[in-house]
Amino acid sequence: MAAADTQTSSQTGELVDEIIRMSDFNYERLPMLDIVAERMVGNLSGMLSDLTRTLCETSMIQLDYVPMAQVVEALPNPAIFGIGVGHPFEGELMVAVDYALVVVATELMLGGNPKKIEVAEVRDFTAIEQGFGEKLSAGVLNELQSAFSTVFPTDLDLVRIELDPESVTIAKQSSLCVRMKFSVAMAGQTGILEIVVPYDALEPIRPDLGKIYFGDRGDTVNAWKTQLNGQIERAETELEVVLSEYVVPIQTIMKWKPGSVIEVRAEEGQEATIRVADTPMFKCELGKKNNGVAAVQITDFLEQDDKETKNDRNHR
Repeated sequence: MAAADTQTSSQTGELVDEIIRMSDFNYERLPMLDIVAERMVGNLSGMLSDLTRTLCETSMIQLDYVPMAQVVEALPNPAIFGIGVGHPFEGELMVAVDYALVVVATELMLGGNPKKIEVAEVRDFTAIEQGFGEKLSAGVLNELQSAFSTVFPTDLDLVRIELDPESVTIAKQSSLCVRMKFSVAMAGQTGILEIVVPYDALEPIRPDLGKIYFGDRGDTVNAWKTQLNGQIERAETELEVVLSEYVVPIQTIMKWKPGSVIEVRAEEGQEATIRVADTPMFKCELGKKNNGVAAVQITDFLEQDDKETKNDRNHR
């Protein structure tokens, strides 16, 4: 019973100390930062999907106001720390990408298949991983620039990379900072990404960040339309060129064996068809490029029959 009382008293004391410490900071919560962080969720998902060529899901863990000393104490290690500067911020910003996210993203960008990362396997970054970590940090700052630009025209650049949390000195240890923390899931792995902005660095745009602005409905629709168009443009599909079609008796097929020759009635200048997902889409003509490689030239677009389209939907 005495031990439980001692533990409760200790926790109460720590809470009181935290309240007293935070009361020393004179600051107001900036509503537009919450909107910037929400925009970053979508921006990061799109950017990381482009870089890694795989589906990435980003979610916000928290957005809080904490002293720089507490930020440094909680930073992941090992991690890549990208330091950025730019207009209209007064001072430096930081992007922290943890070990798991750097390693998995590097494997995917190199075309590999990342394995599950165990705690015992955590090691120092290789030169290649540092290079890709720098590329990730630059991409995050670019998306942060886009998110902030909805409030105020912004221009951010990556100026250096750090590997030691103790050497990340973007503000005094006692200075208040805004910390955005995101969880990123890709290829069955989950990593953490943090963005830290000193509160004083926001001074030039603090009045704009303090306003509550919901945006124009039309702009929101256009933003979703732009994002959807971008996702569609990045999608991939297979094209099938039908050079020749003819009927073969089953008895003939049964006699085929390795070495049998199947005659393909296709000559240069002959018409063919391009299919997408078993649907005829284009008419084309066979030919050759100047280097001798066989090629087809699209000559016409095949319009889909409304009845066929409806029947296809019904079957699905």
